[in-house]
Amino acid sequence: MRSFGEVALGRRTRRSFSALDARQFSTLLTLTCRVQQVGDTELGFPLTRRPAPSAGAIHPIHLILLEPGTSDWQRYDPFRHALVNVPTSVDAQHVRRAMDEVLAAPSATLLLLAAEGAMTAAKYDHPCSLVWRDAGVLLGWLSMAAEALGLSFCPLGVTGEPWTSRLLDQPGLMGVGAAIVGATPR
Repeated sequence: MRSFGEVALGRRTRRSFSALDARQFSTLLTLTCRVQQVGDTELGFPLTRRPAPSAGAIHPIHLILLEPGTSDWQRYDPFRHALVNVPTSVDAQHVRRAMDEVLAAPSATLLLLAAEGAMTAAKYDHPCSLVWRDAGVLLGWLSMAAEALGLSFCPLGVTGEPWTSRLLDQPGLMGVGAAIVGATPR
């Protein structure tokens, strides 16, 4: 296993992708988003300990994904460590084509970060900058974990709007980032 220093110094954005297998994707999510411990619920939702830090242990970012060759949106449930189908009217292929304009990667999994800002607002008076910082931290953790696992990862310079806020049947969500991830072609 490579040391953290080796991973950090070797981390690069990689723009060539092949499809991830379920084990690779599961490991990536375990190293970044999976709930390790549930804490206090006095804010109306549980505070959680996860590998990626979050302001106040709130973790307001939902990870929505689209696997290559599919039209089914999924949300990562960090409590159950499972992918949950997202019934939505947002056309997956329309979003994929729009993201291909940023970086064409038909074999990669598309990740959209959807922030539930009201969660952070339940604890902090000025939550916006904290939500954006949480999104940046999560993208950074995904990037480092992908490097450690030998995966290709590329954050996209877009928020995922106007689609992300409409993906889940939940008012108040907003897109705060997007990335693509895949296996590194041999």
